[in-house]
Amino acid sequence: MDISRYERIAISHSGKPGDLAAQFAVAGRAARLRMGTRSGHQAAIRDVAAGVAAPALVGCVLWMLREAQRRKLRRLRFLSRDGQVLFELARRLAPKLHIDIDLEYVYSSRITWSLAATDPGRLSSAQWLFNSFMKSNATDVCARLGLCAEDYLPELAAAGVSLDPEHRADQAGQLEALRRFVDSPAVAEAATARVAAMRSLLAEYAAQHDLVEPDTGLVDAGWTGRMIGSLVSVCEACGMSRPNVLLWGHEPRASGWTDPKRVAAYMYDTSRGEGLDLRVPDAPFIVETFCMGDHGIVSGYRKTPTARIEPILSAETNSAAVAWGLEVYRSVLYAFCDALDGNHDGDVRPLVHEVMDAFWCHPTIEEAEAWGSYRYDSDPSGTAARKLTHAFTPAQDGHAGWSRGDRAWLAGSLALSLPTVRTELRAVESDPDWAGAPATD
Repeated sequence: MDISRYERIAISHSGKPGDLAAQFAVAGRAARLRMGTRSGHQAAIRDVAAGVAAPALVGCVLWMLREAQRRKLRRLRFLSRDGQVLFELARRLAPKLHIDIDLEYVYSSRITWSLAATDPGRLSSAQWLFNSFMKSNATDVCARLGLCAEDYLPELAAAGVSLDPEHRADQAGQLEALRRFVDSPAVAEAATARVAAMRSLLAEYAAQHDLVEPDTGLVDAGWTGRMIGSLVSVCEACGMSRPNVLLWGHEPRASGWTDPKRVAAYMYDTSRGEGLDLRVPDAPFIVETFCMGDHGIVSGYRKTPTARIEPILSAETNSAAVAWGLEVYRSVLYAFCDALDGNHDGDVRPLVHEVMDAFWCHPTIEEAEAWGSYRYDSDPSGTAARKLTHAFTPAQDGHAGWSRGDRAWLAGSLALSLPTVRTELRAVESDPDWAGAPATD
């Protein structure tokens, strides 16, 4: 099997035999050789897993374990669903580092934690109800509040909300109508009861799993920090402490949440101006794809007869990820871990950035086809799953005025487009969307 372009990049970052970059090159090749494939689709999953995802995630987990040790943390809690694969990697890597720490995978979601921290008297100013990559429609807003849209048809009509699923909060008049809807007395009353119940359950769940102890580290892929900020606000109101937070990347907003003393990020932190040259365009999309979970979204919590708090999942199995090739993908990551042997110290972030840039910004057609077929879902309630890529067409986009639409992966979509369309769109690659800067509120 020929050496891959990602293994060549890893080798180029090695300063001496046996350093971490050299180990990544060897481990990536070993993982590729170990995993047999039955199709070009599986081969593209395997090669990117070994050459890009494994360095990006393993490098992060090695840093997290060392950072936990430096901060004298007693436990790490990996937040679902992005934290699931990080938890599995940490279980395999901690013994290699001779680090003895309490590791646990715990259940969280924006739809539970954000709701628990929301003021039911000011729902129209709760940005999480309306925002995500795919902006909310009427059904989405109701789902985020735990309400059935059909039960509130009169209130939706009175507020002027369109029930067309394609009419979203970024379209003229729809956001204002949705805000009028959530401020209606019937919605506020129903939300008040739901928020109170969720706050109580979340506080108990946090205490049950030591989520907010000062010697706990919460682990997540990252980004704005709002979801963890919601947990902190709920628990501090109950007299609990504040945990440490370890993220892959951190992009807090002016209206969001962060804590410079307790929040640390592996690749970059826009609030500190750190690692900005290591951020690939649309970093959250690629990292969250690499962190795909094997179960559905956490839609709530419930108390068992023994007074334990347990999660309620929208689905026991993430069927879309399984059908796409989750087993092949995870197996390659674990094989990569198994192949690491020797010194695990060293800063491989420049290596990680280069392989991620090579894949995400300059994919092959085979990579764009295989990885672009993954159904990415940015919505808190799981209602807006879309393939990462859709080819651009001259009729819809082109030089005269292009539209991103629901394309999370722009370079992948471009790779699948006709050559004439690719030529036309080169002229608009200076557009901020192509640069993938952190989205604003």
